[in-house]
Amino acid sequence: MIRHSPILALAALLALSAPAAVAHADPAIVARVDAVLADDAVTLTEAGKTVLVYRTKPLDPATEPGRLNYVHPLYAPDGTVLTEDKPADHLHQRGVFWSWHQVLVNGKSVADGWFMKGLTFHVREKRFKGDAQGGGTLTVNADWIVTSGPELDYVARETTKVRVYPLKDGARRIDFDTLITARVDALGLGGSDDAKGYGGFSLRLVRPDRLTFASGGKTITPTDTALEAGAAMGFAWPAEAGSPAWTVGLTCKANEQPIKRWILRRSLSMQNCVFPGRAPFVLKKDETLRLRETLIIRPATPAMSPSAPKTQKP
Repeated sequence: MIRHSPILALAALLALSAPAAVAHADPAIVARVDAVLADDAVTLTEAGKTVLVYRTKPLDPATEPGRLNYVHPLYAPDGTVLTEDKPADHLHQRGVFWSWHQVLVNGKSVADGWFMKGLTFHVREKRFKGDAQGGGTLTVNADWIVTSGPELDYVARETTKVRVYPLKDGARRIDFDTLITARVDALGLGGSDDAKGYGGFSLRLVRPDRLTFASGGKTITPTDTALEAGAAMGFAWPAEAGSPAWTVGLTCKANEQPIKRWILRRSLSMQNCVFPGRAPFVLKKDETLRLRETLIIRPATPAMSPSAPKTQKP
């Protein structure tokens, strides 16, 4: 006779809410950050709930070979999806992404990474390692491949680490750490070639036309071009049906220098910490650019304004 076991019931319940590869029967480890590595994506979870999905292959390689190497969906701790991918108003915008309009090799424009034209990525390796605090780090190694010439051209090597911390006081911290190393004599990365100069680390959040912004304890009003603010930016939605009951804080650094220029949009578009701007940043062969960002996702409270990320210890 088969007897029903509470631990089997728990495992069955977890299996309904998460892939079997991360469903643990041991309650002591069920809350740890874990990963499911598939051919086209890596899914990071905690306690059977998805935290984020990192896309490592394009969904449609024939028509959009460059739509990979980004995060979507990004989830709040309650399961609310916070990002959009391929929205109707800007089909090229994609969740949490880092890209540039100007990609130059030896001074010549060869690709537009923002629009995913002439540039794709080959993910060589993806691995995950948990830590003693219950968090974990995903490492993705990728080659930058320029496709606009008669032959494929390997122009850069990228290593991105995504560290997910365990929930603390209901808040989630996620660190991004990206190293881009030139494999050509001169690799240039620049934002849009206009007064806006947008490019670098970007977020396409849900309901962006309802967002409010704050930095350094002050409300920030978006402008058409980049604006100067603090090293941290907070994003919040109004307390209304259909809007996330969460705030998002973002800090960005380039080669360890805080980025304080922002492109902000209270419209159907993305949010961007601007680096380097319109003028390209040039790497000589084997030189490396390091980009670091921290996202803090916190529960919103009534009448709460967005706040900048505060230090959250692991």
